[in-house]
Amino acid sequence: MTLPSKTRFWMTLILLLAGLIGCTNPFHPKIRDDINSTVANRTPKEVLQSLELSYKQRNIGIFGQLLSSDFRFELISSEVSVIGIDVNGDGIRDSWWGYEEELEMTENLFSRGSSDGVYPPPDQINLRLQIPPEIAWENDPEVGHEDWIIIPCVFDLQLLYFTTNSSISSGGVARFYLRPVNNRWYIAVWRDESNL
Repeated sequence: MTLPSKTRFWMTLILLLAGLIGCTNPFHPKIRDDINSTVANRTPKEVLQSLELSYKQRNIGIFGQLLSSDFRFELISSEVSVIGIDVNGDGIRDSWWGYEEELEMTENLFSRGSSDGVYPPPDQINLRLQIPPEIAWENDPEVGHEDWIIIPCVFDLQLLYFTTNSSISSGGVARFYLRPVNNRWYIAVWRDESNL
């Protein structure tokens, strides 16, 4: 091999190895996935912060992992006739619904829009919870719930629609009943005390 041939051989080999090792093109970087699927629920506060995150990211996986398997969403009485559903099949709207219904409704909100087809899924969802300091948290007085914590939070929920430059807002107070299971915390009851 002559000197120019050896140089070409080594240059080709170096370029080939660099390509195999994973040389990156700075003009075509990898697309970064910012959606976080890690569920933080070691403390009641982490659960509520993860709830905000699940709405921001529209991540039904995170959302579902924050709820207890026997979860209940409870409406204020004035809202039952408007948004209550017949959970037990007796023909009467109930003031609550369970885990499966909550997942279905939240998945609709995140990706399909309103169940009546009036509203498409929002382009952006902002849920802000004003989590009070621990001194304002309550112990659940119900028998069997001695280790549960109740956290009343003022909330603001905004659904933003960019194409129509519009939004839907809701606010009020939600009372979250959180219970520990195997060193993790879960939302057992979400009691809505808001006014739509």
